[in-house]
Amino acid sequence: MAGILRYEWRRITTIRSTWILLGLAVIFSIGFSWLAMAGLKSATSTPDSGLAPNDLLITEIVGQVVVANFIVLVLFATVAAQAFGQEYRNGTIRVTLTAFPKRLPVVLGKVIVCLGLLTAVFAVCVAAPYLLLSSSDVVNSDISVSTMLGFFLRSWLYFCGYMLVVIALTLITRILALAVIIPLLMAVVFENLASALGSRWLPWIDNVLPFASGSRFVAGGEDLLRNGLVFGAWVLVLSVVGVVLFQKRDA
Repeated sequence: MAGILRYEWRRITTIRSTWILLGLAVIFSIGFSWLAMAGLKSATSTPDSGLAPNDLLITEIVGQVVVANFIVLVLFATVAAQAFGQEYRNGTIRVTLTAFPKRLPVVLGKVIVCLGLLTAVFAVCVAAPYLLLSSSDVVNSDISVSTMLGFFLRSWLYFCGYMLVVIALTLITRILALAVIIPLLMAVVFENLASALGSRWLPWIDNVLPFASGSRFVAGGEDLLRNGLVFGAWVLVLSVVGVVLFQKRDA
């Protein structure tokens, strides 16, 4: 297992696009936070805006500019999809499986290294906007430590789940671009359409949609456990399907 971890670490850190994409994710997170802060300052300074300073919790803003920001998520997702997508595209998956014939450890090694690196950068993407916004008087940062830690933990779990979905779809489709695009279309287009058009005949449909449930899980509030379990179930099923296909199919 140690050899697989070293192999994957060398692979992911020697690809130029890894650092370009992750660097852009950090830049966009900070940039969107600055724009949000500037917009809120402008709004609160307008008498008829109806918005007063500290109306919005800092977790709401950080959640919107980082956790629920699909521009940032797509940058991370592209790095996650590259874990297998680049190997399939360049044909190096055969070299990897020749060096490490046991396929399950290969999957685990890639997931551990990929999520470890992405988690470290994600922490920067969340911490930087938090520090930027907490220094301003336009949002309410006076919340308990337990509330803040709960928000960070739920955000990280949702983030890891999203990345696992991308990796699973890469294993299923063997196409890097599809693995990035499918979750984006699901979250932005399909789920909104399904909720708007299908709720009349299927009133429960909104409760079983993966990314809608994941977003509500991050936000907290009512049905926290149910939303987390729904999102986790989707992640688990797709991950199992991806791993089974990876083990059964030819490279």
